[in-house]
Amino acid sequence: MKRLVELTAEDLAAEPVWRYEGGAGAAAMVVPIRRDALSRSDDEVFLAATDFGLFDGSRHVGYCFPADDSGIDYLQPSIVVPGGQVAFWTEGPASPAELAERWRVLGKEPGQIFPASFRCRIPVDGGIVSGWIAGIESSRDLTVAIRELAPASGGRPAPLPDELERAPMARPAPARAKAGAAPDQRTARRRKANISVEFTQGDIHGTGVAENVSRRGLFVRTARAPGSGPPLRLTVNLPDGRKLVLTGRVVREAGQSATGFGLRLTEDWPNYDALFPRTKRG
Repeated sequence: MKRLVELTAEDLAAEPVWRYEGGAGAAAMVVPIRRDALSRSDDEVFLAATDFGLFDGSRHVGYCFPADDSGIDYLQPSIVVPGGQVAFWTEGPASPAELAERWRVLGKEPGQIFPASFRCRIPVDGGIVSGWIAGIESSRDLTVAIRELAPASGGRPAPLPDELERAPMARPAPARAKAGAAPDQRTARRRKANISVEFTQGDIHGTGVAENVSRRGLFVRTARAPGSGPPLRLTVNLPDGRKLVLTGRVVREAGQSATGFGLRLTEDWPNYDALFPRTKRG
C-alpha cells in the first residue's frame, strides 16, 4: 500500500491496476491489484495505467479512474513524471501559482500540452476509455464537458498506439459485441441540479444538496461528508414531493474548500432524461 501522490511510472508498469483504499488529497491510499479488466459494476474503486499524448507530440504515462464515465472529476486523469504528478482536475479553482507549478513539474508550457489525448490501458466492460483534455478543470467547470478541440493551426495531439476511435468526451468507447449493434447514446455531460438529499452510510446520517448529476454519478454538497467504504443509501427529495432512493459508493471526498463527496451510483438514475432534461444550446 502507498500514498496515491507517491505512485510512480514504475509502479504502474509493474501493476497497471490499483485499488483506492480511502482518504483524500495527499492522504489518499492505493494498493496494487491483479486485474486485466474492470467493470462499471465493480463494488470497489480502481485506477488504471493510462497513456497520454500531448499537443507537442510527446507521450507520457499516468493513470485515471476509468470505471465511471460521468466526467473528468470522476476520471481524474493524471500524468506521472519523475518530478511528481500533474493532475488535470482540481476540486477548487487552481491559482496561477498552482498552474505554474504543474507546468514546471511537467517541463512544458500550456501551448505544448493542450489539447491532450488519453487512452486507458485496461478495458472497462469490453470498451476502451479514451478522450481529449482541453485544459485544467475544476468543480466550477463541471457543466463544461471535455470537448474535442481542433487547434487553430490545424494540428492535433500525437496519436496513441493502435489508433483508436475517440469520443468527443471522456467516456468508454462502446464495446462492439455484435456487428451493426446500435452505439451507446448516453452522454457524459453533466446536468445542473439543486435537489435536497438525505444519506446513510452505516452509523453516518446526513443531509445535503445534489449537484452536477449524470446517469451514473452526482456530487453531494454537505457539511458532513462520509468516507469511502460500505455502500451509501441516498434519498432524493424530488420537486413534486416524491422520494427516490438510490445506492452507490463514495469515490472522492472534497477538500476543505469545497465540502462534499462524489457518488458513483450502482445503477443509472431511473427516468433520468425526464428528471434532468437537456438544456437547449443556442
